[in-house]
Amino acid sequence: MEKLLVFNTLQEARNYRYENSTGGWIFESDDDSTAILFPPDVYPFAIFHHPITKGRSGNLIGSC
Repeated sequence: MEKLLVFNTLQEARNYRYENSTGGWIFESDDDSTAILFPPDVYPFAIFHHPITKGRSGNLIGSC
């Protein structure tokens, strides 16, 4: 099962990833201020074609 977490800001997503040692990819949307944390085993190609991000522009912050 794929678990996605949605945050109001990029900093909130980074803090969560760091504090919980989850690793993973963060998609930062250009359309609004949301940031979506994807599990580390999801490939970037799949992130940009996922229903929650498809058609949106944004940046992908690498896995830790």
